[in-house]
Amino acid sequence: MHHDLDIHPVPCDKEPLFVNEPWLADNSCYPEITKELENFKRQPNPAKDNIRIYVPMDLNREAILHRLNVIISQYGAASERNEMAYSFAVSMLLEQVEIYDQIWFVRHMPKQGKHSAEAAELVRDIIKRLENIEDDCANFFPFEEIRALKTEYEIQ
Repeated sequence: MHHDLDIHPVPCDKEPLFVNEPWLADNSCYPEITKELENFKRQPNPAKDNIRIYVPMDLNREAILHRLNVIISQYGAASERNEMAYSFAVSMLLEQVEIYDQIWFVRHMPKQGKHSAEAAELVRDIIKRLENIEDDCANFFPFEEIRALKTEYEIQ
């Protein structure tokens, strides 16, 4: 999924980059990523008392890997019981990786490939951590995520 970003590089010490996808910071209102979210994310909640705020979120290698470590620590071994919630939490993190990738790709415009070198390196570390999750009879997680990442980032 590509995100609706302002592709003009903004130095991180000057002004923030706004991503109008509040579910990335707070998934409590969204039980799962669905097609409906594609349409909803651009529009504020229509409730009369709704106030949309923007919460700063740092997207850097250390912050993303820290979030992954917190998710792994929270869920522990992957099992049939927790794999849907586990997968959803990691999917949200991978959405953040996609934004990180898009920004670095535009900033450096690599001559080959469709991903930034920074994101490819980060994804390699994410895969290593996902591969080390203890398997307690999970059917799909983290296996599908690992396979998808390896395919997308052409990692052997």
